[in-house]
Amino acid sequence: MNSNAAIAAFLNPDEIQDVQARLLNMLSEEILRYTGYESNSVPVETAQSLFESMLYCMTAYLNTLPDPYAALRALDLQQIFFSGLELVRQYVTECRQLLKKVKATRVQTELIAYNHTVDSEISLLLKGYDPRFQAQKTTELSAMANISYPLFSDDLSVTGILYIRNYLLELLEENEFCAGYGKNYIRSLLLTHGVRHRLDYREMLVNIKELILEQK
Repeated sequence: MNSNAAIAAFLNPDEIQDVQARLLNMLSEEILRYTGYESNSVPVETAQSLFESMLYCMTAYLNTLPDPYAALRALDLQQIFFSGLELVRQYVTECRQLLKKVKATRVQTELIAYNHTVDSEISLLLKGYDPRFQAQKTTELSAMANISYPLFSDDLSVTGILYIRNYLLELLEENEFCAGYGKNYIRSLLLTHGVRHRLDYREMLVNIKELILEQK
């Protein structure tokens, strides 16, 4: 579900109309901030991206509350947005800590995709991530950054920092799982898989945990 639909799910039609009017006023303020208070006009695509970023932050915050429906009525929309923006920034900080844990528990492997993801790709995503103006974006926010290594269980229903956070939590769990198996055992599984598919095992886009579980 996208952020716009998530907000609408909490409201009836009349409330949606009222909220949309208030959100448009907030968008005008965001456009001014985006342009450094030099203009209140941006291309349609930029305005849409700014609007989605606002909704992303608001939805991220509302989804942490026991009753988002009540909060959306009781709290000022600007307050919800700022609370969401702060939460998203906290997630960025948390992701940096999670990445350190991932590196500390990394699988010792020659698998290129795994090493690129752990050593540089996630760092590039976090470095290029914009919580205020592009909170909803993930890989497309940096032409240099993509996540190469496939997870055993990947949640593609979320984007932005929530996706990165989920990815790191899952990768940390996978690292801990793989720690129960020796480096040589994992290498032999990769090598065998590569021979079977006539591939250089170091260049494969394959999940290590999945290969281990296939042997059980």
